[in-house]
This record gives sequence, structure tokens and C-alpha cells, in this order.
Amino acid sequence: MASHRRATVPLRSVMTLTATTAAAAAGVGLNATASHADSVSNIEAQVSTLNSQAEQATNVYDGAMEQMANLQKQVDAIQGEAATAQQAMNNLLATLGPLAAEQYRSGSVDPTLELMLSNHPDTYLQQASVMNQVGQNELIALKSLKIQQAQLAELKKEAADRLAQLQQAENQAAQAKDQIVAKFRQAQDLLAQLTYTQQQSLSYGQVTAQQIASLPHVGGRAGTAIAYAESKIGMWYQWGGEGDPSYDCSGLVEASYAAAGISLPRTTYEQVNMGYSVPALLNLLSPGDLIFYAGDEHVAIYVGNGVVVHAPRTGMQIGYAPWNMMPISAVRRVV
Repeated sequence: MASHRRATVPLRSVMTLTATTAAAAAGVGLNATASHADSVSNIEAQVSTLNSQAEQATNVYDGAMEQMANLQKQVDAIQGEAATAQQAMNNLLATLGPLAAEQYRSGSVDPTLELMLSNHPDTYLQQASVMNQVGQNELIALKSLKIQQAQLAELKKEAADRLAQLQQAENQAAQAKDQIVAKFRQAQDLLAQLTYTQQQSLSYGQVTAQQIASLPHVGGRAGTAIAYAESKIGMWYQWGGEGDPSYDCSGLVEASYAAAGISLPRTTYEQVNMGYSVPALLNLLSPGDLIFYAGDEHVAIYVGNGVVVHAPRTGMQIGYAPWNMMPISAVRRVV
């Protein structure tokens, strides 16, 4: 299979930076020092916990957004059916004679029509030829109207139920968003207590320029997925992102494999069930494997040579990292 040409990656993309370290790299000094803060190890533990909680909230947010999109499609379809049913009723009503139409509109149905519109209209139809209140065709039309009314009422109820579910999903997404923002701000407050050098020590780890330069060329669908992910290096992480304008970790994986013609679910909790399991041993990994971390809350794409590409977290850029940057919970091969 044809292999993709690996784009040249600037050395500045090899190391991902937090928002505060990026500011320091741009020449903006950090006023706070660690002299008045907890130990670096304690801050690292707290930041790690906050990041984990933010990852959990991000998966909830992603799932809620996916549910909202699906529910909206259902609502649109149901409302379309309801509009069609309403138009059919209007058309049928227009065919009724003056007597039947007036009785239908006003609701003051005379005894014979009331009997026909009951739960047992067939009884009336048998008597209609004798009673001769309205024509046989109008009786059939009125019976059809009753059926269509019931169908329309059911469609409206179904739409209302879906809209209620949609509102619930929106509330869940909003709550998750608030949690993500809160965790990020707490983590940034902790990081601000450290020096630039100390903040660097809390990153996901670094890969060398030599590792990047010697990454293997990969063909097939795995190569297409990797090339797509690598093309996003340097973009800032966006929780809930699916490419507009950027990505979160599972959004990047989903989009990368979509570019290769492979459909994956939206969240890491779903993606970890795709394909088949591979032992988390470096010599058994293949480029394109999905590596899941920290209880399946984070995911990266293995690109070879002990390196992954991933969307780290809020305040960091999409980039390369060591394959074992965090505790590994699963490895899945989807191609």
C-alpha cells in the first residue's frame, strides 16, 4: 500500500505547552514562585486529579452533545411527519360537504356523526345507508379524519417527549461545561504558583527531534488516520471539539479515522470497545493503535517509535508525546 509522506514538524511543535508556559515562552514572566506554594509533588497530584475530573466531564459533555444531535434529527423527522399528516387532514377536510365539514369544525356533531366518530364507527357505517344523514363518501372521509387525528396526536406527543429529552441533554451538557471550566481554572491557579521550569516538569513528557524524524512511514487506512492527526499538530485543544475550530482527545481520534473511512463513536468510553485488544507492550504496538489512559478517560493514536499524537487538555496544543505518558488502561486496534 502507498505510504503517506510525513510532514515536517517544527521543533516548537514537539513540546506541548500549557497556557501559562506558553506565555512564559513568549517572554511574559511569571510573577508567582513556588516558595509560597505547596510542594511541586503535591501540586502535580492536585493538577492530575483536576485533569482527570475534567476528562470525565468532557466525556459527559461529548456524550450529551452527541445525544442532542441525534434527538434533534428525530424531532425534525417527527415534525416533518406531523406536518404531512396535518396537510393530509386539511386536504381531506376540504372534500367534505358543508354539513359534515361544519360538524367536524364546530365539534357539534349530530348523533349520527358522533356515533360514527366513536370507538366503533363501523356500527354506524352499517346504519348509514338507512339514516342517510351524509353521503357514504363523506362517512369514509370522516372516519379517515378520525384515524389521522389520532396519528397526528401521537406524533405531537412523540415530538414533545423528544424535545423534553433534548432539553435534559442540553442541561447535562451545560453542567458538564461548567465543571470543565471550573476544573481548568483550578488547575491554572495551581500551576501559576510554580516557576516556568517546574511547570515543564508536570507536562505529559517530551519526545526528541530524533524520535520525530525517524517515525515510520505508514500506509493504508492507519496511515491516513495518522496523517490527518499529524496535520492538526499545533492546534489548541478544545473540549467538546470535533474540528470546529479544534478537537478534544476523542474528537481528534474520531475525525482522524473518519478521514480513513472508519466510523468510531464519539467518546473514549465508547471508542475503547472498538476493534480488538492489544497488550500494552511497546514491541507489540502498531502505528494506528489507539492507546487509552487513566481509566479510559484519555486517548491517543500511536504513530510508531514509542510516540503518540493526541489532543492533551485545555490550555495545551495537539502534539506528540511518549506512548506511556500516563498509566495505560487499554490498547485497541481498529484497522
